[in-house]
This record gives sequence, structure tokens and C-alpha cells, in this order.
Amino acid sequence: MEAKSPKSTKFWLLIIGAVLVVAVAGLLVIQALREEGAQVVITWNGEVDGTYSLKEDRTFVFEGENGGYNVVTIEDGFVFMEEANCPDQICVKHKPLNQTADPIVCLPNSLVVEVITNETENQLDGVS
Repeated sequence: MEAKSPKSTKFWLLIIGAVLVVAVAGLLVIQALREEGAQVVITWNGEVDGTYSLKEDRTFVFEGENGGYNVVTIEDGFVFMEEANCPDQICVKHKPLNQTADPIVCLPNSLVVEVITNETENQLDGVS
């Protein structure tokens, strides 16, 4: 069996280190680009249902033709998915939002909840 040379090990450590530095830098850039939002845009079945202020507490119920439903709540400057009947519950487990670049998505019920700074400006997507 052939032993690895110190140069080979050093090379791979440098590559792994460089990848980690790039990943951390990317996360920092995404965090820096996030802004506290003022409004919530709710898109249901591919169409914008409405744009609502984060300053006004309210609750929305979306009921689909296939029996699916979602309950979206705006409360104390945050928006969150209070309840849904989708099987995975990822949207319900999502943390409450008050910043851009991290939408709540319920794929089974075709609902997207995103925070924007104003109704005419689209925000940077977290995966862009």
C-alpha cells in the first residue's frame, strides 16, 4: 500500500479550506443583503393574492379545491404559517419572517409568503 505524500495532504487541506472560506463568505453576503421588510406578498396558485403591511395584525385562510388549506398570520411585525394540512409541515415549521430573502413556501398547496421592502421592489432571492 502506498503512503500519501505530505504535499498531497497539504493540497487537499488547502482545497477544503478554500471551499469553507467561500461558503462562509457566501452566507455572510446573503445575511448582509437581507433587509427588514415592510410588507408581505402572498402568492397563491401562481397569482399574487395581495400585498399587506407587516404593521397590521391579521390572519388569512387559503382553502384550495383539492381540500388543502393554509392559515397565514401577520402579528407583531412578523408573518408566519400558523397552520396547514400539507403532509410535511415544512411551511409551518419555518421561523416567523420580518426580513427579505427567505420566503415561506408550501409546495403542496401552491402558497408562497415573502417579505418585501415595498410593493414595487423585488428582493434578492436567498439562492441567487
